[in-house]
Amino acid sequence: MIQKAEAIIFDWIDRFLVPIDDPTSRLFYLNVVFAVVFIFAWLFIVHKKRILKKRYLKTLFFSKNYWWNNSTKTDYKLYVLNSVLKIAIFIPYLDFSYRLSIYFLKKLQNISAFDLPLQINFLNLLVFTVVFFVADDFIRFAHHYLMHNVPFLWHFHKTHHSATTLTPITLYRTHPVESAIATVRNSLSLSIATSFFIFLFQAELTMVTLLGVNFFGFLFNLLGSNLRHSHIPISFGPFENIFISPKQHQIHHSTNPAHFNKNFGVSISIWDQLIQTHLKSKHIKRLKFGNGEA
Repeated sequence: MIQKAEAIIFDWIDRFLVPIDDPTSRLFYLNVVFAVVFIFAWLFIVHKKRILKKRYLKTLFFSKNYWWNNSTKTDYKLYVLNSVLKIAIFIPYLDFSYRLSIYFLKKLQNISAFDLPLQINFLNLLVFTVVFFVADDFIRFAHHYLMHNVPFLWHFHKTHHSATTLTPITLYRTHPVESAIATVRNSLSLSIATSFFIFLFQAELTMVTLLGVNFFGFLFNLLGSNLRHSHIPISFGPFENIFISPKQHQIHHSTNPAHFNKNFGVSISIWDQLIQTHLKSKHIKRLKFGNGEA
């Protein structure tokens, strides 16, 4: 009995540590390492004279006031709460990806006018991977837009925007209701990808991946996604016409009314440009964070 209890406890501990050893997580250790590399590259390019100053580096990485304050304490508490709910409720009861995949696949088969299946080769897999990445990014963008613009949903999403200090853990600072909605959203995205792949290739879902993760999603996480929720204002310059930079997402968290409802995008900035919510980071200096209601 004791051994069984220990096994359960260790299983839960392992699940809590998933962000560290799970390539799908932004807190995957390689993503964290590359975030640090990005910071040093940014320091070298923008602040050459300060890069070797210990006091400056301490402020960036090891400041107790940055990692341990009222805002970050709330981050940590919500991370633990949502982790428990994810394991106990969200995944077991709100992950509809299998049933939705079957439903969408049947609908596709009923309207099929194609001579299928397509050949599984690198080019076809690459195209599918790109299309799925873009479609998934749009679903995330639409979800984020609705969380801001539907009053009932904003009531929950404002918990995320109440953070006055941004750290990588702030990503997990979400109201449990929003976390539940995100689980359903992920189910929708995965089921669409799965059903279309099976329909087109008549085979089990596979994509061009790195460590089992969508290639482009993995690159997004690897190339500084953790800095979106941070105090490191890294801009992508002209590439912000295509991709959302860390600084652009920091602008999204700004208390300045001129920055409200800007930069809803996750990876791609094109969606924001289409609805005129795109705001580049150029010329925007100091930022204060919060939901503007405090």
